[in-house]
Amino acid sequence: MKKYDFKESNCVTSDPVESYFECISSCDISDGICISQCVEILRDDET
Repeated sequence: MKKYDFKESNCVTSDPVESYFECISSCDISDGICISQCVEILRDDET
């Protein structure tokens, strides 16, 4: 399975929570690194 790089995606929405859920939906449930990156995207957007 190809890893999905959400930061490179062109479908980033203006709502950070929606972006977060789009990001985690692209991750494998057992891929903690991918999910952590999604949390970082959400955290970075709040600052």
